[in-house]
Amino acid sequence: MDSFTGEATTPDASRAMKRLCRHWSHKYEVQFDDSSGVIQLNDVRLTMHAADDRLTVTLANPAGEVPQRLLGVVNEHLQRMAGDPALQLRWAGRDTEPSRQKE
Repeated sequence: MDSFTGEATTPDASRAMKRLCRHWSHKYEVQFDDSSGVIQLNDVRLTMHAADDRLTVTLANPAGEVPQRLLGVVNEHLQRMAGDPALQLRWAGRDTEPSRQKE
């Protein structure tokens, strides 16, 4: 299993997460409520948890690798949905700091 976890500090975590879920719901299978969301991006599952001041995002592929480019795609879309170009996910996983997470 390949996975990356990212975290961003933002006062609008729930709003950004819900907007991203609605944005991608026309193309992917999506489930969400006020505090969590799941988007199935082909083989990769994007799971999000919104707290008062932060958004935690996990990209996981149980059968293979998570494409590195997907980290940038998710970050860029979250910035647009939040309306905040300064929103930046800090990723942990393969080829990022700290090291790779595996199960």
